[in-house]
Amino acid sequence: MEALAIKNTTETLQITLDKRFFDEAFLRETIEYLRTEYLAQRVDFDESIEDLGKEIKHSWWQRNKDRYIQEK
Repeated sequence: MEALAIKNTTETLQITLDKRFFDEAFLRETIEYLRTEYLAQRVDFDESIEDLGKEIKHSWWQRNKDRYIQEK
C-alpha cells in the first residue's frame, strides 16, 4: 500500500492514508486546515477584506517586531 492514495469518483474524493506514515494528530490538523479553507471559500468577502488583513498584519508586526529582531 502507498502512504497516500486518492480515488476520484463521480461524487467524492476518497483519501486513504497508511497509518505507518501518518499519525492521528497530523490527520486532525490537516482536516481542520481543509475545513477552514472550505469555510473561507464559502464566505463572500469584498476586496476590502484583503486591505484589512494587511493592516492587521502590519499593526501586529509594529507591536511585536522587537521580540523577533535583535539589534547587533
